[in-house]
Amino acid sequence: MTFSKACSCWKLLYQWSTSWVKKNSESDGGHPRAPDETSHARKPSVVYTCGPCGGAGGGERDMGADPGTRILKVMVRHGLAVDAIRIMYRRDGRDEWTDWWGGRGGQLAEIVLDDERDEYLAWISGRYGICGGYLVIKSLTFASNKRTYGPFGVEDGAPFKLDGGGQRIVGFFARAGQFLDAIGVYTA
Repeated sequence: MTFSKACSCWKLLYQWSTSWVKKNSESDGGHPRAPDETSHARKPSVVYTCGPCGGAGGGERDMGADPGTRILKVMVRHGLAVDAIRIMYRRDGRDEWTDWWGGRGGQLAEIVLDDERDEYLAWISGRYGICGGYLVIKSLTFASNKRTYGPFGVEDGAPFKLDGGGQRIVGFFARAGQFLDAIGVYTA
């Protein structure tokens, strides 16, 4: 089986804008006025995808993409490979968890981002290779704007890096079964 020695790919996911224009029929004859600070205009935001890197096995997992999402915690189960991950995030003022993406094996590690110091994930890197006859994620390292966490798993196989390019990682998508088969990120 052959596979690429590095993984780095970017795609524009979507662009959204929520702006509305206030009308004032007395001062401008009913024509829309350009948005200003009183028109509740929001600047467009762009969300990008990077990845996925890894194998094609397992089922699809996706926490969705929203530029306002904040990653709070990442839990990783790891041993000879990355068995599973689970992400806690804040979206629309609510804290939520994804399901476990992957199997139940391995030891547990937890990454807690410092909300007080505005810590956010900036990139993840790792390696993918063969484990149990499947092409899976063998190791993961997470880096925030403050520090690095990991590596989790075994540093063996083809390297990859999913870099936010100066932006925040605001979400994850993956393929998972018995292990974490592949992983990708959303950035904004």
